[in-house]
Amino acid sequence: MSHSLLIALFLLFFPKCWASFNTLNVLSDISTRPIVNDLVEAPNFIALAAENGFRAEKHDVVTEDGYILTMHRILPGENCARKKPVLLMHGLLQSSEDFMSSGPFAPGFVIAEQCYDVWCGNVRGNSNSLRHTSLNPDKDLEFWKFSFDDMGLYDIPAMVDYVLEQTSAKKLIYIGFSQGGGTFFIMNSEKPEYAEKIGLFIGLSPSTRNLYSKSLVFRGLSEGVQTFRAELETVGIWEIGRRGSLATGALNVLCQNKLVAAILCEAITSALDAPHLESVTPEIERRIWKYFPAGTSVTNYEKYGQALKSEKFLKMDHGPEKNQELYGSTKPPEYNFEASTVPTVIFHGLSDNIVDTKDVEWFLPKLPNVLDYIQVEDPLWNHLDMTYSRFWNETIFSPMKKYMAQYDSI
Repeated sequence: MSHSLLIALFLLFFPKCWASFNTLNVLSDISTRPIVNDLVEAPNFIALAAENGFRAEKHDVVTEDGYILTMHRILPGENCARKKPVLLMHGLLQSSEDFMSSGPFAPGFVIAEQCYDVWCGNVRGNSNSLRHTSLNPDKDLEFWKFSFDDMGLYDIPAMVDYVLEQTSAKKLIYIGFSQGGGTFFIMNSEKPEYAEKIGLFIGLSPSTRNLYSKSLVFRGLSEGVQTFRAELETVGIWEIGRRGSLATGALNVLCQNKLVAAILCEAITSALDAPHLESVTPEIERRIWKYFPAGTSVTNYEKYGQALKSEKFLKMDHGPEKNQELYGSTKPPEYNFEASTVPTVIFHGLSDNIVDTKDVEWFLPKLPNVLDYIQVEDPLWNHLDMTYSRFWNETIFSPMKKYMAQYDSI
């Protein structure tokens, strides 16, 4: 990997590093101030929907522990017969816009065109969910003391309940990409009663343990944060990759240039995952870099660092003393896959460098109700293709829709 690419990735994920040593905090303030909306034409979710002929809404959901989450809804067409609501949950560093940003063939639009009531969630700490009933994300470290454990325990159940309440449906269809799939398993393990609220689970490369992940960038960032988490927090680095900060905003701007998008930005996404140039074109790169990354906490990346080293899908390891206090054991307990009794379909790509085939095939036998395990025939299909590929309709939705139709009863 070239030095220039490494520098770009460092600035992308740690935009406040260079500013943290300024004792007056002037540069730190600049590094977190949103600039991308001033420099890049980045329509919000509702505007994106309108550009593609759909109506959309914004909703606020409050979790049991006080986080205020933004949800977006793509309304079905006026002539559509009523169908079961569909909840789309994004992956690490993504947001609801990532299900729409790649264009007319994006998952949100493809599913909405089939008259489904599409809801797109945003977990705590991404750029759409930076609010809390009592904590200030810019001043309170406590706001950022979360991992995907908390998302599965609090965020996902809150959004499931909200969608069912708003739609008066008895069950919904849950489609989770990467982290959005792993948090589904956590919800079922911790709150098994929620299995009764889901008619069908579709996992797009769901992330659980990441023992065999091949992505050097993902491994390097996760293990680096795990090693230096305390030091990062001490110098005021509590989050990673907030949308619109100085470094990420600058990259968002650069990626709007066709040449830069085709070279630098494509190189970054290929380094994060694996190359698949025909699938995610430079034009798509330009679109997705308006919204990606959307940020998460340092603690969440610490948890991914743990997942890279474990042979099991475990809760957060806080150290023996804290573990004993929280779990009644010096070691963190395993999540229970057997509690995920929901009918399940899993999709995976053979060139997925973030969620490896070995890790998927490790948890599959533990799930009690797998309807299908679909390995994409395209040998180059990678992790990011699951949300951004221009071939998503024919490659993923084509085999997916028969299961959605089968479990569509309200």
